[in-house]
Amino acid sequence: MLGFFRKKSIEDELKENPNQPQLWLKLADKNIKKFTEGIANAIHYSNGELVVEAATLLKEKISYRDVDIDTNLIEEKAGKYTAALISGILEKYENKNLSKARNLFETAYQSENKQEKFLAGFELSKLLIEEGFYDQAKKIISEIEPFTPESYKDELNELKKEIEKATEEKKGGIFKSFKEGLKKTREALNFSVFKGREVNEEFFEELEEKLILADIGVKTTLELIEELKREAKKKKIKESDKILELLKSRLKSILLKHKGELKIDHKPFVILVLGVNGVGKTTTIGKLAKQLKDEGKSVVLAAADTFRAAAIEQLEVWAQRSGARIIKGNEGADPASVVFDAVQSVKAKGDDVLIIDTAGRLHNKDRLMKEIQKIKKVVSKELPGEPSEILLVLDANTGQNAISQAKAFKEITDVTGIALTKLDGTAKGGIVIAISNELKIPIKYVGIGEKIEDLRKFNPEEFVEGLFS
Repeated sequence: MLGFFRKKSIEDELKENPNQPQLWLKLADKNIKKFTEGIANAIHYSNGELVVEAATLLKEKISYRDVDIDTNLIEEKAGKYTAALISGILEKYENKNLSKARNLFETAYQSENKQEKFLAGFELSKLLIEEGFYDQAKKIISEIEPFTPESYKDELNELKKEIEKATEEKKGGIFKSFKEGLKKTREALNFSVFKGREVNEEFFEELEEKLILADIGVKTTLELIEELKREAKKKKIKESDKILELLKSRLKSILLKHKGELKIDHKPFVILVLGVNGVGKTTTIGKLAKQLKDEGKSVVLAAADTFRAAAIEQLEVWAQRSGARIIKGNEGADPASVVFDAVQSVKAKGDDVLIIDTAGRLHNKDRLMKEIQKIKKVVSKELPGEPSEILLVLDANTGQNAISQAKAFKEITDVTGIALTKLDGTAKGGIVIAISNELKIPIKYVGIGEKIEDLRKFNPEEFVEGLFS
């Protein structure tokens, strides 16, 4: 008899009456296998009113377990903007793919559902703040603030305060210093352990080991150690502090010998950017474009890495963020034809700077060489003397492999400058010295963080000081 009084399960209740949005949300919470079905129907039957609760539940689940989402079912039940929002949350919080998350949030931000638009704008603003796009984040926040859910008011106010603080710091010129950006390399070198030491063979052996571990390179390190030994013998130096001062002076002279900077002294000024996939080439282009736009220059980006759809999409995002125009072709199009169109556009509109993104398939060097030469020929034919800058982007994390990449690119074309990315994330910052000493190519930019202003013009003296203190 007791079976007749068995309490109905959530699923039984929903079969009898599916129009119960809160119950669908409860199902998603209680049964992870029914998570997609639960949030999709909760949003569907509430006409979008439960999208905040559904998104909050998703973030909560992601915080302690993997969550599988059927985005097709979400789109079928709740629409493409909801699917984009949910997918964006997954990409940001579970897969950590911020670029993809950003694109999805931008799509969801077009929704007419105010809650949906708020959530997409809120997440998008957080990403923009992380990257240093404070003005754009501020604009989005002003648009979504009128329909902020009660549960998000405190968080939104915190974002506004963060923007205000960053804006004030920017006005005062307070940026991340080289010292902060070089923390890992400085800790690896740890020159302080040599202070007050006796200058002997053991001292030089330990110093040599430190320099090599920081990726200054065997060749450059041995040259430095031999020179320091000669000076110590010649000047009868016994104090380690004086040897460290000599080392500092020698490092500065290596970098200053091959110093160079990007000087845009005519228009149109063409920058051809090289680099293998994954080094931060497109991000460097985007940050450089934003900095040039902030200086009042008109900038055009040419998406000549046509063999990767993701490269074109990423460059489009940066063009939108920086305010630069973009010229692109279809996936698989001839890169030189895209560059030709970009050059014609720049000539017609009188733009100041053209930055060309290129493919990074170094494993197929012959093909890449032909491609780069063809691009250069198109540019120089239409704009004699251009490109003025051929900038090679290298990842500091790869250490000595960056030297190998640079040598390979030098065989393809001349290189006039290097942008070294991700310097803040590595203990191998000594690669800066090795590149300058072995390749004789000026390092013009270094990346010491995620924000726009963290792409810095390279200052040799500031860099060396950052290694020592």
